Amino acid sequence: MIRAQEIAMPGTGNSENEIFADAHSLFIEDKPVTMEPLRDEEGNIMEGLFEQTGGYTIYKLFLGEFLESGNGMHRIISRLQNSNPGDILEFHISSRGGVIDELLELYNLCNTLFHGNVTTYCNHGYSAGAMAFLFGAERGIYEHSDWMMHSWSGGFGGKRDDVLTHMKHEDKRLAKFFNNIMLPYFTKKELKDMQGGKDFWMDSTEMLKRGIATHILKNGEVHTAEEYLAAGKKPKKSKTKTKVTKKYKSKKDKK
Repeated sequence: MIRAQEIAMPGTGNSENEIFADAHSLFIEDKPVTMEPLRDEEGNIMEGLFEQTGGYTIYKLFLGEFLESGNGMHRIISRLQNSNPGDILEFHISSRGGVIDELLELYNLCNTLFHGNVTTYCNHGYSAGAMAFLFGAERGIYEHSDWMMHSWSGGFGGKRDDVLTHMKHEDKRLAKFFNNIMLPYFTKKELKDMQGGKDFWMDSTEMLKRGIATHILKNGEVHTAEEYLAAGKKPKKSKTKTKVTKKYKSKKDKK
């Protein structure tokens, strides 16, 4: 669920609920079970009736570049694999991209343990960072968010036949993954152009129009894409011409 951003105290780095990798950070926030009194339509407390809230965990994963060299990402993924049904995973993305296989590890988590319970927020997301944003069931942006998508890149080594075989295999594998994620937001021609080398840069308005973002956070409020775009439409110009009356000039005014 998209929510207005809360002000949180900075982490100490010594808590079991904080895990740091080279460019990613995971903060874990437990929501204990509480019993809240039910209220009627007028806001009055209904005596003896309560609603149970909480009882889940929010995992806030701040994503930078996908270029991990140590084991920090392994520790983050291991902790996420210990989640429970109903827990929520949030991505907070400020990423210029990186290695797609590292991104795939997160995709597998989103598509299995957190299926339907992933919310993503994007400050700026390019390449792999842009794809990570699309993993969310709900996707929030800000007024000046920035997003760019292009085709993948890579390299291969070994004997000639090994290189050719590996390249063909990777091209087929990644094209399937790529199209599965991107097709809802791009035409087939645009995807073909993208795989041919074209970069697609988008501001917040374009992301909302295409459905890449489902919500925008602005001035302390959360708006759906439909609400925000409708409010920003300029009124149509009237087809009726306005008659302009010439200003009267006295003889003294005339030269």
